[in-house]
Amino acid sequence: MINRERGDVAKKTNVAVIGLGWPGREHLKGYLANDKAKVVAVCDMNTDLAKQLAAEHGIEAYGDHRQMLKEAGVDAVSVCLPNFLHAPVSLDALKAGKHVICEKPPALDAKQARKMAATAKAKKLTLMYALCQRFSAETVLAKDFIDKGELGEIYYARAVYHRRRGIPGGSRSWFVDKARSGGGALIDIGVHALDCAWWLMGTPKPVSVSGMAFGKFAHLAAEGTTFDVDDSAFALIKFANGAALQIECSWALNLPGGSAIQIAGTAGGATMSPLKIHTERNGVQIDIDPEVPGRDAFAGQTAHFVECIQKRKTPLVSAEHGVQLMQMLDGIYQSSVTGKETRIR
Repeated sequence: MINRERGDVAKKTNVAVIGLGWPGREHLKGYLANDKAKVVAVCDMNTDLAKQLAAEHGIEAYGDHRQMLKEAGVDAVSVCLPNFLHAPVSLDALKAGKHVICEKPPALDAKQARKMAATAKAKKLTLMYALCQRFSAETVLAKDFIDKGELGEIYYARAVYHRRRGIPGGSRSWFVDKARSGGGALIDIGVHALDCAWWLMGTPKPVSVSGMAFGKFAHLAAEGTTFDVDDSAFALIKFANGAALQIECSWALNLPGGSAIQIAGTAGGATMSPLKIHTERNGVQIDIDPEVPGRDAFAGQTAHFVECIQKRKTPLVSAEHGVQLMQMLDGIYQSSVTGKETRIR
C-alpha cells in the first residue's frame, strides 16, 4: 500500500509473468532484480517449463492464466504471449483488477488497443506496453540531448530495421500467420524502430500514412506453415506538428541487414547505433561520440512499470501510445492495400 502523505511504499508489488518464452524470461529477470517487486507466480501452457522456473524461485506455477488471476494474489502481470493473445489475456487481467504490462505489439489492431485502453481507464489500472528500446541506454541519452534542446526542433526521423534473411520459423511459425500475428516484419520488428524514433521525436500525433508492404519471400518460410504476411514494409508518416518519419523494415531483403535510427533537428541531429550527435560549433560541423553508460533495457522497463503502479504515474509507454502505434501500423497496411494515403483520426 502507498502512504500518500510520505509517498512511501509499505509493501512490494506482487507480480506474475504470463508466457515464458524469451521475452517473458527477461521480464522475470527484471522483476527478480527489483527490490520493490515480488514475483509470486509464473504461467505458461508448457506446464513443465512453468514448474521448472517456479521451483527455481520458490513461487507458484500455473498452466491457465485465469486460474492464476483468481488464486495467486497478484497485483500486476506481464503478458508475454503471441500477438493474438495480447488483447484477450490483458483484458482478462484488467477485468480481474490487475495492472498490466503487455509485450509488443500492443494488439492485432487499433480497435483492440482502444478496448484495452478503455478497460484500463474504467478500472483505474496501469496499462503499459513493453517497447524496451525506449529504456535502452542509447535511447535514454539521446532523449536527454533532445529534451534539453540540443537538437532544436525535430522535424524528420528515419527508422530502419532490416534482416537480410530472418523469417521466423519452427515454434515461432505463428509469426507468419496473419490471423495470429496481425502482420509480418512491420508489426514484429518494425514496431521497435518506429516506436523508438517516434519517442525521440516527442510522440507527435500521427495524421497520415503512405506505405507499401511486400510479401516476396514466402518460399523461404518453413514448409507447411501459413505465410500470408509482409516480409518487408516501407512508409512515410506525417504528424500534426508538421514533422515526418520514414520507416523501413524487413525479415528478408536483398540488401544488407542492420538497424538504425536517425533524428534530424534544426540545431543538430542524432544517429543510433552507436549513438552519435551531429552538430555545429563556431560554424564548424562536428560529431560527438557520447560515452553511453551500461543499462539493462528489460530491467529498466519492468522497474518503471512497478514504479508507475506504486506512485500512480502514467507510464512512458502509455495505453494511448499503444493506440497511436497501432493506428500507424494499421495505416501502413491499409495504404498498401488501397494504394492511397491513409488518414488517421
